[in-house]
Amino acid sequence: MTELTNGASATPQEEEDISLIDILTIIGQQKSLIIGLTLASALLAVIVSLLMTPVFTARTLVMPPQQQQSSAASSLASLGALAGVASSTIGIKSPDDMYVSFMTSEGFQKKIIDHFNLMDRYHCPFVIDCRQSLSQHARIVSDKKSSLMSIEVDDVDPVFAANMANTFVDELGTLLGRLAVTEAQQRRLYFENQIKKTQDDLSLAETQFRNAQHRSGLQLPTVEAETGVKAIAEMHGQIAAREIQLQALKSYATQENNDVKKLVTELAAMKMHLLKLERGSLDTSNPQSIQQEAIQSYRNMKVQESMLEAFAKQYELAKVDESKEGPLVQVVDSATPPERRSSPKRTQLVVNSALGGFVFSTLLAFLRNMVRNTAQSSEGRAKLHALKRAWWI
Repeated sequence: MTELTNGASATPQEEEDISLIDILTIIGQQKSLIIGLTLASALLAVIVSLLMTPVFTARTLVMPPQQQQSSAASSLASLGALAGVASSTIGIKSPDDMYVSFMTSEGFQKKIIDHFNLMDRYHCPFVIDCRQSLSQHARIVSDKKSSLMSIEVDDVDPVFAANMANTFVDELGTLLGRLAVTEAQQRRLYFENQIKKTQDDLSLAETQFRNAQHRSGLQLPTVEAETGVKAIAEMHGQIAAREIQLQALKSYATQENNDVKKLVTELAAMKMHLLKLERGSLDTSNPQSIQQEAIQSYRNMKVQESMLEAFAKQYELAKVDESKEGPLVQVVDSATPPERRSSPKRTQLVVNSALGGFVFSTLLAFLRNMVRNTAQSSEGRAKLHALKRAWWI
């Protein structure tokens, strides 16, 4: 029984040894075919690589604008009414992917295409085709760890590749120059728009007050002494500032946020205080009188003056912070014409072709051996004949 078991276990090992020997025998018998096809594949790869046009890659390394804590952050609270208007924008960092998106946008790429006449160079009938070709020739990569961006351009002309890579940087700087990207730029643009709007409102309020004053004959000293308009104007400015701050805060925070709750409470208290001031300054017995109209017009004018002064202070601070940020795009390494080609990689191409030729020739050798063994029997020849008929051979 033991002998039978040993015999049975020895059979698979013997068959495996025989199979391995058969494999090596077949390879040895077909070594001329295998060696010939392998060498032919390698030689063909050498010829093709020599005929291929060399491509050069120019690379420039840049540092995009960096967000930083501005000096205005520490002084916003001391400026009174509009202290919190810009604070909601402080600390917001633009992701590096935003700058990559800028350089892959349609308008940006159109400028590159027109600058270098790429439609003729890449033989593109339409702009969309040229953009696809440009995306294949130009690569923009952002390194999350170092916060640096690399711009690589491939071309058969090394000088042309270097010029295009550097032009990407120049166009990016031009684009960022007219966009509010950094925190200081965003604050400066916001307050610039607010100043324009407040100036228009102030001009309208002054016109209304002059008309009302002319009709009523009310004198300014009397208005200031009897109505306390200055205090009411300051309170209006503070309420407007808190409302703007609350609107900005609600864009990313819910009603349950502590800062939102705090602002809502402050606004409610300010409005109650404003209501008391207005009740104390107005003559409720005749709210439609001409004098009351003049007082209301004067109050509106003082409100706009107070807000305009506060916006002007914030605008000057934003301009100072913007000037401290330095260049929008800083070039770490400017692209220069590369001295060595980046493709084709001849050694890699020859090795891969030789390996592919060896695998193909080995499979072909086993196929030839299988056909030869099958043709030795009548049944095998019949199968081969049927195979040839099925494939019209």
